[in-house]
Amino acid sequence: MRPQLLCTFTYVDRLTVSIGQIYKAYSASDVSNMKVYSYVQTPNNVICVYNVSTSERRLKDTISINRKKDTNTFYSINALNSLIRVLNNGILDKSFAIEWSNYHNTLLLADGDFNCKMIEIKELSV
Repeated sequence: MRPQLLCTFTYVDRLTVSIGQIYKAYSASDVSNMKVYSYVQTPNNVICVYNVSTSERRLKDTISINRKKDTNTFYSINALNSLIRVLNNGILDKSFAIEWSNYHNTLLLADGDFNCKMIEIKELSV
């Protein structure tokens, strides 16, 4: 099975507990490349982004996510589809080219109403 990139949402004061839960849920040997990012505008909000080799189980407040490495952009598929609709006059065209440099160090999330929420992030050293 190929690794899956997951994103767990938490808060600064719960970060240690959340990281412990991640390693317990997936076993330490299955978790790799753990990175922690805070929201620039609301630094108490934190995400843990990591790869797992097994994905039968999903923690609470965790989603599957994708990453554009060259711009450090994280996005869900729903957010990508919403972004395309926003940029393409409401039309979902999967061949639409995204200018990823506009989303450097950004977390893109869908808000459920075909809108895309863009959250600027910065990496924390843990």
